[in-house]
Amino acid sequence: MTMISALRVLAVIAGFFTAVSVMADEPDVKEIMESLRDDLVEISDGLLTEDAERVSLAGARIANHAPVPKRERGIIAKELGSEMGKFKQFDELVHELSKSIEQAAKSEDFARMQTHYKEIVSACLECHTAYRERVSASLDAAGR
Repeated sequence: MTMISALRVLAVIAGFFTAVSVMADEPDVKEIMESLRDDLVEISDGLLTEDAERVSLAGARIANHAPVPKRERGIIAKELGSEMGKFKQFDELVHELSKSIEQAAKSEDFARMQTHYKEIVSACLECHTAYRERVSASLDAAGR
């Protein structure tokens, strides 16, 4: 084997392990939800301390949260069936509200930040009331 061939083999092997490593680091639904909860707490703390930058950063993290892994999306879609559209609407609503809260924070508009924060919390609670138990049970049954 030539030196160039050996380097190509090593590059392919390194690429494989990098891909596996990236996949292993992909957060699951529970980890994503925990991160979103932490960011909501950050927004709350930012509002209470009038720290617009803190609110802005947490809002941006919510808006750009990691996607639900494909395997788990499939399990959730199977469980929810025709309700999947409504489930997705909650995610889209929280996404849009978090972008709005980020923009309100950038302009230091605390009244708008508070309004959007209440709306985000309300949307999260509505989604959890409607779907949390079923989604969690279906993921657990599938060997989350």
